[in-house]
Amino acid sequence: MTRILLKLVVLVIFLVACSKHKEIKVSKVNYENKPDDSLLLRSDTYLTKLTELKKFNGVVLLKKGKKTVLRKAYNISSDTLSKLFVNVESQFDLRSVSKLFAKVSVLQLENEGKINPNDTIGKYLPDFPNGGRITIQHLMDNSSGLPREFDTSISNTLELSPDEIVALASKEKLEFEPGAEVRYSNVGFQLLYYIIGKINKNSYALFLKEKFFKPLRMKSSGGNFDADLSHLKSYAYGHYVDDEKNIKSVDSFLQDEVRMGNLHSSVDDLAQFLAFLDKENHASLIHDHSISHAGGTRGKRAYIHRNFSQDYSIVFLTNYDEIPFEQLVSDLESILEGKKVKMPKAVLRKSINLSPLVLKKYEGTYDFVDAGHLLITLKVERDSLFLYQKGQNNGVLYPESETMFFGDKTSEESIEFVKNELGDYYILMDFQGVQWEGVKVDK
Repeated sequence: MTRILLKLVVLVIFLVACSKHKEIKVSKVNYENKPDDSLLLRSDTYLTKLTELKKFNGVVLLKKGKKTVLRKAYNISSDTLSKLFVNVESQFDLRSVSKLFAKVSVLQLENEGKINPNDTIGKYLPDFPNGGRITIQHLMDNSSGLPREFDTSISNTLELSPDEIVALASKEKLEFEPGAEVRYSNVGFQLLYYIIGKINKNSYALFLKEKFFKPLRMKSSGGNFDADLSHLKSYAYGHYVDDEKNIKSVDSFLQDEVRMGNLHSSVDDLAQFLAFLDKENHASLIHDHSISHAGGTRGKRAYIHRNFSQDYSIVFLTNYDEIPFEQLVSDLESILEGKKVKMPKAVLRKSINLSPLVLKKYEGTYDFVDAGHLLITLKVERDSLFLYQKGQNNGVLYPESETMFFGDKTSEESIEFVKNELGDYYILMDFQGVQWEGVKVDK
């Protein structure tokens, strides 16, 4: 829903486990192999149409087998001096893709006999509350019980040292018994980054540099706060669309971000990393025949995917967050699998009239647990359904059917009301290409 949830950070979750692996061997990505012309045409046409609709700005690299299908930058603006403009060598923030590097790092350390996923974090953080109940595996699987984000009253985490971040995490209460549930936790991964760096007697970013970036010749990759940033020559600044639908640049890091795990890379480097992963040495990282991860925050999106059963890879990095994320992933997969997809086109939705008695069924406050317990409240006013966040009216929802609503007639993003077995309604809400579930917490 456009502009409805100003604080929602889109971080798509792909839960993958860990496995042992051997010494790193570089498999040079070959961009000279002639691609399948039909795959090139379909994928390029799809992305070009999406860009023309101002729904994509970034770089895409697609591989099928050892052949590169597509390696191209797509730009909404032709102004090469614009901060929005990117090229195939641009370096983008990876956001939560850093978590996949952390999981592979644990495999590396396990192979070296320096860590066991079944170790409790108390072994590395002796004074951490519940450290004897939370394991390394729990951190990797998002099942530690730690919350998604730090206490919202703390707004300057960007300035905190790794030790201070751990101290801040120690104040967070568990939301459930470790291992009992799966719930995305950025807090948990901050602990994992810290532990990896501590075992290496250095930082997480330097561990990645020594174990992966250098051996795999990922020359455009590194930490955003490394002491040496001489290789960072083509940084892609993030962009978002404001309430007036103007494209705005994100010129600095937000104060509620954290330095550990804050990485950048290019599509070429990430293709190298994906080529390094294999079925034998990374078997337990594989989910549905693939190893995937995604990440995002305001103005930035990243996605990498390696499918082993049909032997293809997808990397896309964008400095623009108005993309149909989940649809884009699904359609690129379908194209590489030889399936038909609908080409992007402009949307113009029409609303219908609903009785206030129908709208009244949907009134209440909804908790989006996986979005850090984001709360929205729906109220019927002047015979329409309005959405509130933190007491502020964020606009009207227009009914397209009795259960499907939208906030912008030119967007495919919707709010759908679904009835559960008890007859209560919950919400499936699209926001910037990702669907979130909200459960009613009052009636």
